[in-house]
Amino acid sequence: MKHVTILGSTGSIGRSALEVISRCRDRFKVVGLTAKNNIGLLEEQIKVFNPEIAAVADETCALELRKKLGIRVLSGDSGIAEVASYNKADFVLSAIIG
Repeated sequence: MKHVTILGSTGSIGRSALEVISRCRDRFKVVGLTAKNNIGLLEEQIKVFNPEIAAVADETCALELRKKLGIRVLSGDSGIAEVASYNKADFVLSAIIG
């Protein structure tokens, strides 16, 4: 089983990747997700894929997700960088524009 982190999971590329992963759960496990500001969709993705770590741009949103979901949620550029370098991921898909 390959462990995957998706940066920008709420954008079109990230959503497409998660759709593929959802059909191949025997081969892939999502361990990290990041999003800029689509917190509602990120919350749904966390509930479905149960990653170990996530990050969002805004600290207030990160606190809200932490309280609701009980997982490690980081914030800001440093939080996204930490998720990107999470050592349990076999590979990282960067679906962030720019």
